[in-house]
Parts: sequence; structure tokens; C-alpha cells
Amino acid sequence: MRKYFLPTAVALMISGTANATTDYAEVTAKATIEVAGTIDCTDLNFGTIVMKQNNKDSVLTLDYNNVDEEVTSTLTEDLLSVSNASVAVCRMEDPTKFKIPTSVILTGANGSMTVSLTTQDTGTTASRILGSLSIPTDVKAGEYTGSFIVTYTY
Repeated sequence: MRKYFLPTAVALMISGTANATTDYAEVTAKATIEVAGTIDCTDLNFGTIVMKQNNKDSVLTLDYNNVDEEVTSTLTEDLLSVSNASVAVCRMEDPTKFKIPTSVILTGANGSMTVSLTTQDTGTTASRILGSLSIPTDVKAGEYTGSFIVTYTY
């Protein structure tokens, strides 16, 4: 019985390939490229922040006062001072058609913080980006940075 097994298996393999049919398809690959221009935006800068030692969770909110045309900040109990803060300003033809993420993470050598982002229409060809910085308990001194993408679809 064993002496017939190998020749039978080889014969079955040969007969299977002798009757094989090959199908094929042509596949089209496609790509649509759009080139994005740049938007003129200034940086969102929370400035130099002075915190109490052993601080509790704090939030620094930057806003823009249209009456006085200045950046204002809301100080909390453990946040002592803020200097050189500025909101971001993006210039485009129709500022109602741009989008930003809801938040961005700022990271540094000593940890990270989250910024919640909002916009303010200026009524002109510019829009402001405002933010609230969540400062964690016992924050460590250092520079914290992050970036986000502003898109403008027209």
C-alpha cells in the first residue's frame, strides 16, 4: 500500500495543475492632490506665568477685550501673575470658514498641560484664537510648548 501512495499523490498534483485556469484583473490606482496655501497666524502665548509653590490645579484663561483692545487673563488663587500674554490672530478672507482643534497638549521637560481652544470673530478678515491653560498641581518650572493645525476651507 505504501509503495502506491507516493506515485498516486504525484499524479493527483500533476493532473490538478494541468487543468488550471488563470483569471486576472486590471486595477487602477488613483490619487487626487490638493496643495494647501498658508494662513497668516500669530502665536498663542500664555506668557510668563508665576505660580505659588505647591500650587493646586489652576486654569489660566486668555481672552480679548474688544473695548480696550487688550488681552485679559483670569487669575486663580495660586496663579500670582501673567506677563507678555497674547492671543493668536489668523488673517483670511472669510474667518467663519476656518477650523481649529478643541485642545492642544503643551509638553516640557517637567510634564505636560492641556489648553482648551476657542475662537473669537473680529468682524473683519481676521479671527482670534483664545485659550484656557489647565495648570496641574505642583507644576514644575520650565517652558511648555505645543502646536496645532488651523484649516481654512473655501
